[in-house]
Amino acid sequence: MNATADELIRSLPAALAERSRSLSSGPAAPAGEFVLYWMHHAVRGHENPALDVALTLGNRQRLPVLVYQGLGGRHPYNNDRHHTFILQGARDAHGELEKLGVRTLFHLDPTGRKPSPLQELLTRAAVVVFEDFPAPPFPAWARASAQRSPAPVIAVDCACIVPMQRQPRLFQRAFEFRRHNQSEFKRRVPLTWKAIEPAVPAFDGSLNFAPLALDGADFDQVCANCEIDHSIPPVAHTPGGSLAGYRRWERFLREGLERYARERNDAAIVWPRGVSRLSPYLHHGQISPFRIAREALQAGGDGADKFLDELLIWRELAFNLCFFTTDPESLEVLPDWAQETLRAHASDPRPMQI
Repeated sequence: MNATADELIRSLPAALAERSRSLSSGPAAPAGEFVLYWMHHAVRGHENPALDVALTLGNRQRLPVLVYQGLGGRHPYNNDRHHTFILQGARDAHGELEKLGVRTLFHLDPTGRKPSPLQELLTRAAVVVFEDFPAPPFPAWARASAQRSPAPVIAVDCACIVPMQRQPRLFQRAFEFRRHNQSEFKRRVPLTWKAIEPAVPAFDGSLNFAPLALDGADFDQVCANCEIDHSIPPVAHTPGGSLAGYRRWERFLREGLERYARERNDAAIVWPRGVSRLSPYLHHGQISPFRIAREALQAGGDGADKFLDELLIWRELAFNLCFFTTDPESLEVLPDWAQETLRAHASDPRPMQI
């Protein structure tokens, strides 16, 4: 089926189509070996829209889905803590996907200088699915990879309850974002996510690289062999992965959520009271924001209401900024009133701190 990315998107179920957008204009590669899914910020095998788009298209074309995840490159935050959390999360997610019958690949470049095997996999795919993650450097990486792909490339929002591309514009104030989206959040948050299973055996073809075997790997040694910052160690009480993330959520749901509205700003309160400490798991997509929002709503109460306001409004407002901004790391993205304040106080005397 030589369809373009836009045609493939229109053929998807509505819940997936509304989260998907084309990054390329070419038709599907007629001799593709698999549907390729590049995983990086939805590192889970459940409630994952990008995975479900890949499985839907793979099942329809009688092709297996191949999941690729890489780590290395010249990322500014490459250190032992970051690497370990990602590796631990990948172990959970890849184990979940293997049980589902989907082959997964994890590539680790210890030097950060070698070409990514993703580029060769792109040339063998019938369709390519990326996660639509709008924070740098991923938009530039996605555009460059899409340009090299002979197959259609589809980007899928896996992070927001209301998909980023369904927002009409950049919102600069939370109350505007809240007012515009409140009815959509009310409708969407209670919905359950329908799982899709592969209908084709896992891909068993050859590869041009040796993936890292995550199961049983000594991640301390793996990180020690990498040319990264070793001065920032892993956090023992915050291991990566869906299993650890949901354990943290379930305890906070039982013991902390009810008091969240009153206690979230008190840094002296010992967890599980105070804040949820779910940020790293949500950032890397190791837990589903759909599940977290749904279960918070079911819990009810003032604490749940405030938690949902933080999760839905403030979190998704940040995605909105990145999605509608060319360079979200630039000071120019700040609203006019903020820039005026900075200019007005640029020459203020400041005590020197040593």
